[in-house]
Amino acid sequence: MSSDFCLQSRAMKQVFSRPSCLKDKQFRFCPGCSHGVLHRIVAETIDSLGIRDRTIGIAPVGCAVFAYDYLDIDMIEVPHGRPPAIATGIKR
Repeated sequence: MSSDFCLQSRAMKQVFSRPSCLKDKQFRFCPGCSHGVLHRIVAETIDSLGIRDRTIGIAPVGCAVFAYDYLDIDMIEVPHGRPPAIATGIKR
């Protein structure tokens, strides 16, 4: 019996699932980019802390701006260098 056959006949155990605040959308980052991994980690953290309903994301310039496409939370896009100031204003 070949090893390929054995692998196909076994049921795969699901180890993890998509975080609920991560949209079901294909990432469009460059191959090898870690933005997708970071978006997933942020989504898992938001879900595990149960703060989705009171979370606002800040999307700066560059590839990080695509966060509004992938995270199912309230988002605001801000110009370069302004995320800390905008986040502080929103918090206050």
